[in-house]
Amino acid sequence: MKNLGTILAAVFLGAVLLLYMCTFQVRFTQVAIKKTWGKPADEAITEPGLQFKWPRPIQSVVTYDKRTQRLEDQTAETRTKDGKNILLTTYTLWKIADPVTFHTNFPTGVEDGEKKLRTTVVTHKHAVTGRHEFSDFVSTDPRKRKIREIEREIQEAVAKDAMTEYGIEVVGFGIKRLGLPQSVTSAIFESMKSHEEAKAQRYTAEGRARADDTLASANAMKARILAEVGRKVAEIQTEAERIVSTFYKEFDQYPQLRILLDKLRTNAEALSGRTTIFLDTKEAPWDVWEESARSQAPDKEGLPTPVSTAPRGP
Repeated sequence: MKNLGTILAAVFLGAVLLLYMCTFQVRFTQVAIKKTWGKPADEAITEPGLQFKWPRPIQSVVTYDKRTQRLEDQTAETRTKDGKNILLTTYTLWKIADPVTFHTNFPTGVEDGEKKLRTTVVTHKHAVTGRHEFSDFVSTDPRKRKIREIEREIQEAVAKDAMTEYGIEVVGFGIKRLGLPQSVTSAIFESMKSHEEAKAQRYTAEGRARADDTLASANAMKARILAEVGRKVAEIQTEAERIVSTFYKEFDQYPQLRILLDKLRTNAEALSGRTTIFLDTKEAPWDVWEESARSQAPDKEGLPTPVSTAPRGP
């Protein structure tokens, strides 16, 4: 009985060992390639679950992570089309789209694939940058900057080579950092400063020209308004003189009344303010303050008789 238990345990352990050697598990984040006598299969296993294989050395399995990974290259100088150096740091989002092609090119591991992808990115980064002016990267005018177009050009070039040659799909690309070397920073900023100062001077000159035009237009309008006002005033004065002349003709019939009214107007103008004046009421035109002058009866020249100021009866 004791030997039977030992035999059963040995059989169980052998079955477990055989099962371990003949099966493998593919996680949902992985893809697997089954290799027979060292030759990879034509298709990869992409479905998660338990899979079967022949034990080594007949068959072996290589697994890769199928999730998107991030690759960031080192900051390095690159030259633009107009001969200016800039510093670019880029990032690449990639994943293994064709595991068989990837394994064929990089049988020793993913690290070799990352190195090759980094080299490809750097090559196309220099090539695309060399086709663009410095102002496409750095400019005070947002309309001149073409960062998104440059990122798209590099991504398309890298994606084409990576998929065709390495089985890598580039799902995203971008410029993480853009800088200027210390040797050219001062010269570039001085050039930009001079450019902006020239624009400011041009805007100032345009503003002054517009101000002069506005002032000249205002002066011309002022002259036209004053001329129109002068013409209206002349017309009014002419009409007033015509009307006054008719009054003068009436006054010619009553010269004493005209004299009295002139005296009263002179008194009113002289005493319009708060003024203390010592006057000789015997001299014209102040003689109107004399009682005798106010109470004189009308003469034959037509001076009207003063109206009595005594109160009337009920």
